[in-house]
Amino acid sequence: MDNLKIYVRLSDLLYKDMLGLADEEEKRELDTLLVTCKLKGLDREKIIARLQEKDVFDGKEALQRFKELKRVGKGHRRWIRWTSVAASIVVLIIVGLWLSQEVKFENNMVVSGVINPGQSRAVVTLADGQQIILEQATRKIEESDGTMLHSDSGALVYTANIEKISSVVMYNTVSIPRGGEYRLELADGTKVWLNAETELRFPVNFTGGRREVYLKGEAYFQVKRDEKHAFMVHTSMGVVEVLGTSFNVRDYEGEQEVVTTLESGKVMCVSEGSKEQVILEPGYQTLEKRSSQVEVRKVDPIQYIGWREGKYVFEDMALEDIMQTLCRWYDIDVVYADPTVKKFHFTGDLERYESINVFLNFIETGGDVKFRTEGKTIIIDKK
Repeated sequence: MDNLKIYVRLSDLLYKDMLGLADEEEKRELDTLLVTCKLKGLDREKIIARLQEKDVFDGKEALQRFKELKRVGKGHRRWIRWTSVAASIVVLIIVGLWLSQEVKFENNMVVSGVINPGQSRAVVTLADGQQIILEQATRKIEESDGTMLHSDSGALVYTANIEKISSVVMYNTVSIPRGGEYRLELADGTKVWLNAETELRFPVNFTGGRREVYLKGEAYFQVKRDEKHAFMVHTSMGVVEVLGTSFNVRDYEGEQEVVTTLESGKVMCVSEGSKEQVILEPGYQTLEKRSSQVEVRKVDPIQYIGWREGKYVFEDMALEDIMQTLCRWYDIDVVYADPTVKKFHFTGDLERYESINVFLNFIETGGDVKFRTEGKTIIIDKK
């Protein structure tokens, strides 16, 4: 392996290890690489110097390179993936300065006080109006028509009582607060992942020719295929109709738009206002705003459904939009001391079940913003 490849890989591994993001396999790879390259006995400052083919690490020069890197893109585009060459330069600075203390950063990362992620919690409102709080504990609930509700490990499963199925449609509503999430299996076998600040209203048992549910917020659906009974998701701006497929619908009131992203299968989106019908293929999404035509665009679905798999993926996204998403999940508030930072763009990934602090430190390292926490309020300013 040549010096350049060693440099890039060690930079990735050292940076992730320093931020506490390296998994056990990556830690073993780091140790193995250090031994293989006969670098195990050297401190990290000398490792960096060797990779640069220098005798010593020049912290001042590294800091200057970092500042020059930050100016690339004229202020608004900040790329913070550690898999990029830019991140390799960032780790050169961070690790070297962290160990040598020859130069200090002009700002300190002041994200103090750990802010932990959300957890499984919800409230189910039964047909008679009774409200029951759902958390991790196991619970069994019986609806008035005999349907059994079984709650366990963050999931609520509906099992119909075939002998008591009524033609009268009874509705339940599952509500997710800020800082919460929950999984749901409807009586037809459809699985639904509900994100923070979300409400889903649905029949206890589906009757008639359609399976209709009503969504506010964000949910990922894996619809049980039934060609005789279409599955329909009603949003504030229209309807998403499917037979059997996997897709994500985002319809938060404050965002003034409905975004439907298809992972597999096929769906038809019908606009409530214009009655426009759009059929989606996998890897595409519709974006609908009031008083405008439905926009169809090709996307990487992981950016929109990654939350269901435990990861937020932000690709060239405005800081304001990133923080809006994180506010719901971490149940935090944000104050912008300098409103101009709202439009700064970032790219990066966040493990959904980790503290937000690592991610904010990561953004602060690679961008022109700084963070300060007061309780569960994050104050964002320009450097």
